[in-house]
Amino acid sequence: MNVKGMRGLYTVEFAITSLVLFTVLFGVLEMGRLYFTVNALNETVRRGARLAAVCDIQDPVILRRAMFNASTNSGPSSLLNNLTSANLNLVYLDANGAVVASPNDLTGTNGFVAIRYVQLQVSNFSFNLLIPGFNGVFVLPVFRSTVPRESLGRQPQAAVTPEITPC
Repeated sequence: MNVKGMRGLYTVEFAITSLVLFTVLFGVLEMGRLYFTVNALNETVRRGARLAAVCDIQDPVILRRAMFNASTNSGPSSLLNNLTSANLNLVYLDANGAVVASPNDLTGTNGFVAIRYVQLQVSNFSFNLLIPGFNGVFVLPVFRSTVPRESLGRQPQAAVTPEITPC
């Protein structure tokens, strides 16, 4: 065996093996990030729908709280950088599942009284891959949660106008 001709063999073997090893390592890390992101988006829609079911429908902090932000923080989510309130869509549904046209109308039959369900969905959320050499971006599917309405922030009183409780 010629020792002089085999000098660079270990370096070449390490280069090939480490390329495969690091590709698998980064792939596993990205799958973990994707799994975390999917779970965080599921929790966002669940949390937001629950907040919307018990908070006043005119309360602007519902979507901020759903994104794990403070009530005063109107920027992107503190948990997922790409998640903004533009990705969230909150709708109020009637008994048949149709969107209530004017949920703020307290006196009309197609307003506040018609609300039976609250639905929050996250759409157009893009996930960025951080694997070196694979700068891919793909849009995750729509996440949706529908819950039955509860108080919608109103406590019944003896007076005609219900009292509004803040969230």
